[in-house]
Amino acid sequence: MIEPVAGLPSIYRCDPLPELRAGEGLCLLHHFEYSRPEQSLRERAQCWLRQVLANCLSVTDEQLIIARTPQGKPWLPGAPWLHFNLSHSGTSAAIVLCSGTEVGVDLERISGKVEVKKAIARRFFHPDEQRWLAEDEEHYLVRFTRLWSIKEAWLKARGTGLTQSLASFCALPQNNATADVLDEHTGERGVLHHAVIENDGFYCLAYGACQTRKDLPVRWQVCLHRTGN
Repeated sequence: MIEPVAGLPSIYRCDPLPELRAGEGLCLLHHFEYSRPEQSLRERAQCWLRQVLANCLSVTDEQLIIARTPQGKPWLPGAPWLHFNLSHSGTSAAIVLCSGTEVGVDLERISGKVEVKKAIARRFFHPDEQRWLAEDEEHYLVRFTRLWSIKEAWLKARGTGLTQSLASFCALPQNNATADVLDEHTGERGVLHHAVIENDGFYCLAYGACQTRKDLPVRWQVCLHRTGN
């Protein structure tokens, strides 16, 4: 049984994309409806990302240049103000876009064995997170996947990836579909959003922005993108 969670904010189908305004973020979901043996999900998700970015910037695919930081975070040399991130799992993918603020997203299909997840949590998670996981054994797999996706999204927003220890920060999910993040490594705080979504199974989605305490929170729209299957 999947643990109930709060719904996604204003999810709707979009084509074309909504206008990206300052202080707003877009989280795009794409469920790929059929398989292509000659193309992996990663390749299809990367093609979709290029379509979305080219659309946002009103350029052709040939004109779109994506670079990477030394830590591996992708960015746009021709439009450094447009921050983006991509994640894919199973048959689904998610993209986040934001003007002027670093963002991260992670999508994880709920699968695996509980005992394996417990071993990972004991080895890599913050002590407070381990205690939170232990509060509900019945939904341990869902809670673990949700927590993992939140932590991944935060590291991707910061641009560090798994070069930073997972135990160096705590990201406890709340019942209002957000997670408060305290990064003991840097002293940064943040708020990420999370949800469970259904396609060919259940997935945990987490997304958010890396902001300072003085910044206004990013206002998010979540859109189901149906083009480019």
